Amino acid sequence: MPTIRAQSRVKTARLERGIGQGQLAAEAGISRQALGAIEAGAYTPNVTVALRLAQALGKTVESLFAEPAFDNVTAVVPDPSTARRYAAGTHVGLARVGGRLVAVARPALGLNLLPAGGMVEQVSAEGKVRVAAFRTAAEIDATLLIAGCDPAVAVLGDYLAHRTPFIELVGCQCSSSSALEWVAKGRSHAGGTHLRDPGGDQYNLAAVRRRFGRRSVMVINFARWELGLASRPDARRISAIEDLARSGIRIVNRQPGSGARIALDEALAECGIHPNKLQGYDLELAGHLEVAEEIAAGRADAGLTLRVAADAYGLSFAPLREERYDLVIPRREMESPAVKALVDALSSSRLAAEVSRLCFYDTSDMGKVLAEIG
Repeated sequence: MPTIRAQSRVKTARLERGIGQGQLAAEAGISRQALGAIEAGAYTPNVTVALRLAQALGKTVESLFAEPAFDNVTAVVPDPSTARRYAAGTHVGLARVGGRLVAVARPALGLNLLPAGGMVEQVSAEGKVRVAAFRTAAEIDATLLIAGCDPAVAVLGDYLAHRTPFIELVGCQCSSSSALEWVAKGRSHAGGTHLRDPGGDQYNLAAVRRRFGRRSVMVINFARWELGLASRPDARRISAIEDLARSGIRIVNRQPGSGARIALDEALAECGIHPNKLQGYDLELAGHLEVAEEIAAGRADAGLTLRVAADAYGLSFAPLREERYDLVIPRREMESPAVKALVDALSSSRLAAEVSRLCFYDTSDMGKVLAEIG
């Protein structure tokens, strides 16, 4: 979310023009409360509202809403003898200790004991579970469930935790097809998907229409990313789909219904390679990071995954295609506090910049409503 300093430029421009909140809100076609939230830095307007405000104030959108550059700060490291390990691009945590700014290296990945909202005590014959809830009813209502395969859900969760602390995000790791199924059955607030439409370079809309029919859902862009072949740098050079059929090459795969599995099958068909020729084709893992970990550990030579996953494990990466990853949200969920917080976050250029820098994604259309289906 843009800082209060950035948003206050709207208020400054309004005062320069000598008009009240009510008049500006009317000219921009929004409520006075919404304008107040924009001026206070609590709400980021969409493109349409930003254009109306800029026109009403005689300013450019960039002058009112351009995201300020990230601050450059100087910090010490805990052990000066290890300072050379902090190469450009190293992820760090920042804290002020005794008045001094300290930077601590943070690995892109790590094993952590995750917090939980409760613990299962009993499973019924009907498939329901009895849970000892560690959260209050209000806290449970403020929990956002997002199903999908995007590793960047952790970045989104961190963003929400710092700016909307009453919202907790729980990422549900699954394939694109399963994510749509979870949303359709009311098991998740949002589902992430990267399924290419038949016969073209568009994504997700055909799959969403097929699964939801006339039920009303919103398709909102999260990012575009690169899907490609990951392999160990010390392994025999693997840079094309044809290389997977070489003798002695063992791959790792994603489960049926995942975008990566479908992309691999399409690429194999284009090359005239039957899946049964690939050693490891039936080794199926749940997510992109799991695929990269399997390769890094030497249990496989290659697999189809995201650039961010390959980079996190220090793997070589050969791009196959660029894909669009969208979030599908039922219209009935759009007024829930958790989903409102999600939509607000997606409209933030600050979040877009963080995800772009950390994950190598194209976030230029993040938050853009691509379709209203049903």
